Amino acid sequence: MQRNALKQDFPLVEPSVGAVRHRVRSFCAAIGCPAHAVDAARLIASELATNAVRHAQGRASRAEFTLIVTLDGGKLDIAVWDYYPSPCPSLSNLADIPAEAQCGRGLAMVCADAAGFTWTRTPVGKLVSAWIHVGETTTRRPDPTQVHLF
Repeated sequence: MQRNALKQDFPLVEPSVGAVRHRVRSFCAAIGCPAHAVDAARLIASELATNAVRHAQGRASRAEFTLIVTLDGGKLDIAVWDYYPSPCPSLSNLADIPAEAQCGRGLAMVCADAAGFTWTRTPVGKLVSAWIHVGETTTRRPDPTQVHLF
């Protein structure tokens, strides 16, 4: 892969979430992302990896997930591919999750920090992706009902 891209497989186990955060931080630092972008990228990657571990573990056709991070111009894309073709929850319901909820807030947090979000389901798994703009001091907060689903 090119210098501005990272692709790495991780086992579908909880310690992988911390490893993902560390790897994203290292990658973002190496390509010169500003601190606010590093923080947002780490949070997004952590939430996407957590969802893969929670929902695909024991069900996926492979006991791993793939982290893919790319920088194209000022757009940093953070994606997780797992090998379990489960559906993504309805994003229109994310706004209804109480702030004090102990679970179910991960995608809402991703949508709050991301400039955009997509997911693609295939017979062999799903790719969940969110992106931020690294040149901005704040990210645009998308309306969860306007998120693009493919």
